[in-house]
Amino acid sequence: MKKLIFYLIIATSFFWGCNGVEFSPNQKFRESTPQDVNNTEIAKLQKKTAGSRIRIAVSGDTQRKYKEAQLFVDQINSRNDIDFVILNGDISDFGQLLEFEGIYSIYSQLKVPFISIVGNHDLVANGPYIFRRMFGEFNFTFNYGGVKFVGFDSNSREYNFNGAVPDIAWLRANLKLDNGVTNIVAFSHIPPNDADFDPKLRSVYEEIANSTPGFLASIHSHQHSPDKTYKPNSNSVPFIITNAIVNRAYTILDIFNGQIETHPVSF
Repeated sequence: MKKLIFYLIIATSFFWGCNGVEFSPNQKFRESTPQDVNNTEIAKLQKKTAGSRIRIAVSGDTQRKYKEAQLFVDQINSRNDIDFVILNGDISDFGQLLEFEGIYSIYSQLKVPFISIVGNHDLVANGPYIFRRMFGEFNFTFNYGGVKFVGFDSNSREYNFNGAVPDIAWLRANLKLDNGVTNIVAFSHIPPNDADFDPKLRSVYEEIANSTPGFLASIHSHQHSPDKTYKPNSNSVPFIITNAIVNRAYTILDIFNGQIETHPVSF
């Protein structure tokens, strides 16, 4: 019994006594927690001059794989041809602050901007609050090099398939070419052909993508499997599902001359 009490005191001291910092699974933020990361990173990106080819590293599903995340960052930093990185959802596993902060501390070492998309695991526990405070809104757009990038929440199951996610009205309003923009690329975590995407909205989203002028591709993650592409019909734009950091894999996305190519990378 004395030993049990001793270990409880040590554990309490560790979690509550480190420079007065509280570590709790229910914690939503700390004084040092970064805020508004996506807007900060997008501002950095828009200071860059895009070349004729835009090259993006798409990384999804970090989920407590801190070693693998660090290896990914080191590999990207060893290159000089990446415009920016997309962290395509499931930053966390259990929606806890320390998970988000742990991945942020690694990705913030990138020499290029990184923009984050909300994943289904990011919406459990306090994840929704933490993601919004740390990264920003779930649905957003930005322009770079004549391309409009659209990030959106497609984690329908986390909303009990209530018909509101993905937000079709928002997508209709934002999947439009802006002045100076010739193409559109969309990013969300859950692919439309996945069981976690609202089945009532799958064909609606696919139709919007296929009828939008300049729409090049819809990019997703979530499935933790080798890269794959599906097309609802022969004339469809590609719906691309990329591999996962948990599998030590990411995807290079090349955009040039109104075309898009993908190149899977294992590390």
